[in-house]
Amino acid sequence: MSERDGNVNRLGGWAGVVSVLSTNAAIAGATLASSSFAWGDHALSNLGQPGDPVATPVTTLLFDGGLVVGGLVGLLFSYTLWTGSANLVERIAVLPLCVALLGMVGAGIFPYTQPLHGPAAVTLYLASMVAMAVYAVGNALTGAVRRAAGTVGLVALHVGIWWWWLSGGGLSRGGLAIPELLGSLLFSAWVLWTAHWHLRGPRAADTDAQFQR
Repeated sequence: MSERDGNVNRLGGWAGVVSVLSTNAAIAGATLASSSFAWGDHALSNLGQPGDPVATPVTTLLFDGGLVVGGLVGLLFSYTLWTGSANLVERIAVLPLCVALLGMVGAGIFPYTQPLHGPAAVTLYLASMVAMAVYAVGNALTGAVRRAAGTVGLVALHVGIWWWWLSGGGLSRGGLAIPELLGSLLFSAWVLWTAHWHLRGPRAADTDAQFQR
């Protein structure tokens, strides 16, 4: 790998970190800026809907803007995963990751009550789980079995959270913000973990000794 490619890959790795931190900081800021938002009653997307009782100009700017910026910056991270892939399976995983990030951007561009908001949000959650699962398979094929198992565990927990929520009354009941936040944090944890893995050097040799460029 050339010095230029290495610098670009490090930039992409840090982009993953920035994407996670900026998005989660914006969401946290939006919840704090709303005087009437309640975790047990609302969805996170209420914060980004102009005219919603829990929304203010500040919450809409933070929430919608945070999703757009986080998704776009995250695309730089997907480039690092693409160029740093050890096999075809890992490279395939980058495609649903990009779809998930574009879903994040779409959820910010189209507020809660607009027809495209729901599909964009569902795309974000589903595509992120697919990306993580496929990347885990690719990791296992390179010998990074522990890392693959950890990723599968995150995906299983994510699926379990949504199964628990849907089995208790569906998406229409109050408090959708709870599974939304938990799912977002699991995806964020994977992005930070994966970014750190790539930033440490060529595939963090201690967990992927079989990787060769």
